[in-house]
Amino acid sequence: EASPNVVIIEIDSYDDIMQNAKESEKAQASVETEKLIEQFMNGHNGIIKKISSNTFYAVIERKHLDQLIMEKFSILDLARSITIASKYQLTFSIGVGQGASTLAESEEIARQCLDMALGRGGDQAVVKTDSGYRFFGGVSKGVEKKSKAKTRIIANALQDVITSSGRIYLMGHRFGDLDSVGASCGMAGAVQMLGIDVRIAVDRTKNLAANLIDYVERKIGTGVFITPSEAISTISENDLLIVVDTHNKNLIESRELYEKAKSVVVIDHHRKTVNFIDDAVIFHHEPYASSACEMVTEIIEYFRFENNARLAPWYAEALLAGIMLDTKNFVMRTGVRTFEAAAFLRKSGADTVAVKQLFSNSFESYKHKTQIVSAAKIHGNCAIAAADFKSDDIRIAAPQAADELLGITGVDASFVVFKTGNTANISARSLGAVNVQLIMEKLGGGGHQTMAATQLENVSVQEAVKQLVNAIDEREKEMLENG
Repeated sequence: EASPNVVIIEIDSYDDIMQNAKESEKAQASVETEKLIEQFMNGHNGIIKKISSNTFYAVIERKHLDQLIMEKFSILDLARSITIASKYQLTFSIGVGQGASTLAESEEIARQCLDMALGRGGDQAVVKTDSGYRFFGGVSKGVEKKSKAKTRIIANALQDVITSSGRIYLMGHRFGDLDSVGASCGMAGAVQMLGIDVRIAVDRTKNLAANLIDYVERKIGTGVFITPSEAISTISENDLLIVVDTHNKNLIESRELYEKAKSVVVIDHHRKTVNFIDDAVIFHHEPYASSACEMVTEIIEYFRFENNARLAPWYAEALLAGIMLDTKNFVMRTGVRTFEAAAFLRKSGADTVAVKQLFSNSFESYKHKTQIVSAAKIHGNCAIAAADFKSDDIRIAAPQAADELLGITGVDASFVVFKTGNTANISARSLGAVNVQLIMEKLGGGGHQTMAATQLENVSVQEAVKQLVNAIDEREKEMLENG
């Protein structure tokens, strides 16, 4: 009970917030923050030390740490009461070094937990347990990061890794969409401009971006898109695998290809999950970005091409399509950098009409989407639709139906439940008032605050709906308890 534990507290997006604040506002925020942390730790008999402008180290006994956990880290709520520049709510990311035998080990665990908290968007505390991680908080939208310093460093490092590799292989997540395939295409175009051979591993039988693949192949010919099995048989020791739009080992297009690759790079914007790729030579993770395509676009902007060469228009269109998909045509999760990326792609020759055509659906898909929407029921401020019918295009129709349901007055979140094989899938969407990521995590899934999903094995659609309703009610209860 008396064993000491290290707790690391970091102020989220500190530099981005402070650059817009007056000197007096900075000083006031600093005083209020330090006072809050000191008072909170004194109440739990802990010692606190400020080690940088936005980072604090605390040491606290186990019995008092247990009390912190029981209180669900109420300091997270107290921090949000502090406003900087009359605009930004202060939020903390907290990593807890619980269960260590030494202080050094406790600090290492605390750092791991802090990385997990930051990777999930901040405003939360993370505690490592024997079975994984426990998460507390995570209710804020987060502050958009405006500085591109990190991206420039990543781009320079990535270009060096690419040019020193043999062939480059690109891979997204299973059931690839326009963001996953678009990011792969965009990066492939950049790699070709660097004079390096490139392949994109994609399973066409389980892909939601067939229009984009066909469009790019009409422009460049066949050969770049290959099956995962072809990639597995041809990848060599000197080759590089770049994984885009996912960082979860369970969600990548081919686990076998990942395991065979000697060097791996990850580029992703989804909130960090427990089963992340932990052996990447470069792990570029930005949960504040709108899409993987936005991240890839920014990287390409910093690549050093000979003769100031520009990205081919079809690759620019692939990237723009991915951004438009994940932002719902620049409505959701759209920041200043999103528009800057879109402007760069437009300058590169992206045709907005051609991009729009990549979103076209068959008449059957449209009918199925309408069928799902008409079957929806309202539960509180959520719309829930059960698609209990078989369809080859259900993975396309279901997310579109979820987006459509958000247009109903009084609906803050929408959920579409559909079946594929023996798996019940849930596609979740939100306008921001409801954090669908936290609801999906209760069912073993994840994603973003406004867009998330999960899969339930050997569960019927009706049973999945019941579990979903329970998860929604449980989250609502937690919100009421936390005020």
